[in-house]
Amino acid sequence: MGSGKSAVGKALAQRLGISWVDSDAWIEEKQERSITEIVSEKGWPAFRAMEREFAFEMNEQAPMVISCGGGFPLDDENWQWISNNCTSIYLRVDKDVLLHRLIDETASRPLLKDKSRAELIQFIDDKLTERIPVYMKMDWIIDANGSIEETLLQIQKLI
Repeated sequence: MGSGKSAVGKALAQRLGISWVDSDAWIEEKQERSITEIVSEKGWPAFRAMEREFAFEMNEQAPMVISCGGGFPLDDENWQWISNNCTSIYLRVDKDVLLHRLIDETASRPLLKDKSRAELIQFIDDKLTERIPVYMKMDWIIDANGSIEETLLQIQKLI
């Protein structure tokens, strides 16, 4: 969340001349409602099940660039799918940069809805503590504190 997965993923796919898909956008289109509405109506377990459906559908689509939601790899089945089928990249961003990127987006992100600045700082800290152990298992770890172009150049050096 806030690392630039969608923007970097889309730009990388364009440079490579392959398809790109965002898991959250795919789910929203398929469900004909926003992630916020899905989670509010059906809960996080149902949303995680939709992410697994996304992974199953993407097996037929390779090669492509996929931008997954930040919680996607936390689900064991999703992590197995990533491990077995993808070259994974963790776009690492410092806490202060995440705060700057997310502070004006709290209303549009289901996990951030109605959070004050202090609550957002605590949320970022909690989520990073929860997620970093999984993220550190990714194939590549890229510093994404800079611009999209800077991040793309780092990725292109690896591929």
